[in-house]
Amino acid sequence: MDIGLFIGSIGSAGTLKGQISQIIEAEKDGFDSFWAAHIMDLDVMTMMSMAAKETKRIKMGTAVTPTFLRHPIAMAQQAITVQASAQGRFTLGMGVSHKPVVENRFGLEFKKPAKHMKEYLTIVNSLSTYGEVKHQGEIHTAFSEFTSMEKPILPIVIAALGDLMLKNAGELADGTVTWMTGPETIRNHIVPKITKAAHDSDRTSPRVIVCLPVCVTEEKNIAFKEASKYFGRYAELPSYRAMITRENAESAAELAVIGNEQEIEEKLRNYSDAGATEIAVQIFPDKLGNKESILRTRDALKKLIGKI
Repeated sequence: MDIGLFIGSIGSAGTLKGQISQIIEAEKDGFDSFWAAHIMDLDVMTMMSMAAKETKRIKMGTAVTPTFLRHPIAMAQQAITVQASAQGRFTLGMGVSHKPVVENRFGLEFKKPAKHMKEYLTIVNSLSTYGEVKHQGEIHTAFSEFTSMEKPILPIVIAALGDLMLKNAGELADGTVTWMTGPETIRNHIVPKITKAAHDSDRTSPRVIVCLPVCVTEEKNIAFKEASKYFGRYAELPSYRAMITRENAESAAELAVIGNEQEIEEKLRNYSDAGATEIAVQIFPDKLGNKESILRTRDALKKLIGKI
């Protein structure tokens, strides 16, 4: 199972130069991949295109880019450009985001998310595979042709947690990328449903990329309180709340992976056994500002690369 790093609500260097340096350092440390949330602040696809010129091996991906902010033609254009720069090391992760975000922040109408994603995927797939699209749908319309000679293969994963979105992911994408999802939910819900959808459509077994908050520490109670501060708000979003409930948990903090080195290894192996193909870790400190805690977690993860 691949082990990568993930920057989202926390962990970002906060500047373009700093984020590029994070990817360079992740490659030097041997991590398989580097993932970044793509909703506010810097355009991470542009950042990854720049980082690709400074790296040789590490894979990169968005986890995830909101579809409502871009027309599918624009999404395909940008992603194909990044993939050309990365020479095959980029994965486009897309998601519909959440109703409060789309309506309150973007000022757009959030309706029929599964239908929206199905049509959106159809357009991006057509453009990235054939360089052209002719689609008149209920939600999206796209008639376009790319003239570029470069048509790199573009892996696409989507944020799929519910039944309809998992069906979309299995039928039309290369897999799913999850957040706030525990091992039993991966084992009994995510993997069986996305795999069935993929196989029913004569597609290969899908990727299941699990993004996880992780903290290596002896101070579990303190780290749990920190996790509650960092991640508690995710329980307010219905799609994540459903996953938390499936895991028989009450709070988002319970989905954080906390413990010493041996305990962390055991918990990550549980995800692998559940069917996760890749882990993307969002490192968080056991106490605010504790850099030693962050370094300890990073060192522990480095030792697990290629061993799980």
